[in-house]
Amino acid sequence: MTYLEFYSLTSKPFVNACNPDFYYEGYDHIEALNRLIFLIEEGDMNFGMLTGEIGCGKTMTRQMLKRRLDQDLFEVIDMDNSNLDFNYLLLEMIHKLSPDDVGENLPEDNIYHLLQEFQYLLDSKIRCENRSLVVILDEAQQLSAEALIELKNLTNIDSDCEGSITIILVGQPELRSLVKSLPQIDQRVSLRFHLNPLSVVDVRGYVATRLRKAGHETGELFTQDAIMYVAAETHGIPREINRVCQLSLNFAFSQQLEIIDLEAVKAVIADLHRQQGRI
Repeated sequence: MTYLEFYSLTSKPFVNACNPDFYYEGYDHIEALNRLIFLIEEGDMNFGMLTGEIGCGKTMTRQMLKRRLDQDLFEVIDMDNSNLDFNYLLLEMIHKLSPDDVGENLPEDNIYHLLQEFQYLLDSKIRCENRSLVVILDEAQQLSAEALIELKNLTNIDSDCEGSITIILVGQPELRSLVKSLPQIDQRVSLRFHLNPLSVVDVRGYVATRLRKAGHETGELFTQDAIMYVAAETHGIPREINRVCQLSLNFAFSQQLEIIDLEAVKAVIADLHRQQGRI
């Protein structure tokens, strides 16, 4: 018997892989998603910025944003890596817009030809179908100042066809300082939202939601004091909550505990501290 069978689960509830089916609608995450959708649907607001500490749920919010946007109205380019010069960012956008490899032979060092190809694709595949382009750049704190300024220039591209480009910058807190240091970018950012760690109430809801979505009937597998301890030790960071709860499941199963109590969670966290040299 595995812990999945023991706890009547149909899937692993605390895997850190970004699965939108396990999205938890905490206050900050709902607010971030609603604001980003508003920004995009307005169509003339240029830049949005979503920041948060590592593990706070930026990637999950990104995935839910893509899922909720109407594909008939929006073409989404989602880029996991922003640590590229602008020419290569633009070349990557061209490749994502051209499924028939139209941009395969474009010289990456010729910005004029790249911009011409990008505008051609924007006009022929997006604007003339009355759609808008949304570009999401993850790890945007890695962008150079020069790349950010060139991205701003993309939003200035005009056309006889209706349409717009919205760029969403997603990154760690230092992205805010980078943008603030560039007034020409700072003034274009119409929406800023910072994802905070989960509150104790949201940690309780987060854990229960993931357990229910993994097949548990009630989601009430952890005692309330165990949840409070998880919240305190993980500081409400979803990635850390997942790690502690997964290890707690494994430990509780090894002890054949039907409910995961405070002592079980304490044992797991004490072991983590030992492994990390904290005690």
